[in-house]
Amino acid sequence: MKLSIIVLASGNSKRFNGNKLLHKINKKPMYLHTLDKLIDLKKVNDNIDEIIFVTKYDEIINNLKNKDIKVIKNNNSEFGISQSIKLGISNSFNNAYMFIVCDQPYIKKETINKFINEFIRSKKNLGCVSNDGILLNPTIFTDKYKDKLLKLDGDKGGKKIILKNIDDLFIFDVLEKRELIDIDYKSQLENK
Repeated sequence: MKLSIIVLASGNSKRFNGNKLLHKINKKPMYLHTLDKLIDLKKVNDNIDEIIFVTKYDEIINNLKNKDIKVIKNNNSEFGISQSIKLGISNSFNNAYMFIVCDQPYIKKETINKFINEFIRSKKNLGCVSNDGILLNPTIFTDKYKDKLLKLDGDKGGKKIILKNIDDLFIFDVLEKRELIDIDYKSQLENK
C-alpha cells in the first residue's frame, strides 16, 4: 500500500486570535512541528509515498519551497475543510490517504509511524487514532472511500464516513492524551 499523507492547514484560527500555524512553540512555528516529523518519517517508512501540504497561507507556502513535499494552494478555504480534503486527494496518485492537521504539535513521530504500520497490517480500509474512546486525528482512508470523500462539503471532514462504516475501521489507541490535543486557544500551549 502506498500512502499519501495529506496535511490540512487551511483553517481560519478564529478562536486562536491570529494564525495559530505561525505561532511559535519552542522558537518553531506550530505547523513545522508536525511537518518536520512527517518529513523525517517519510525517509524511514516505505509505506509513505508523498506528503501533500494543503494551505491557503502564502507565508507558509514560501517557507516550504525547499522541502520534499507537494504544496497545494487552497484558494477556496471558505468552503471549509472538505475543500482541503478534495484538493489533497485530487493531487494524489496513491490508493490510501492519511489526513493530519498542523495544530497537534505534540504528536510523536513514533505514534504516527505505529499508526500507519498497524493500520496496514489490519487490512481495514479506515483508520483513526483515539484516546479514551474518542475518535480523533489523524485518520486514514483507502481509495474504497475516495468517492465519498470527494462528495464531502462544507466544514465537515470524513468522520461521518467513519461512523457509517465502523466495521471497516481500525482504531489505534494513543494513551498519552497530550499528543492528540488540537490547539484552538493560546491557553492550550505549554510553551508560549
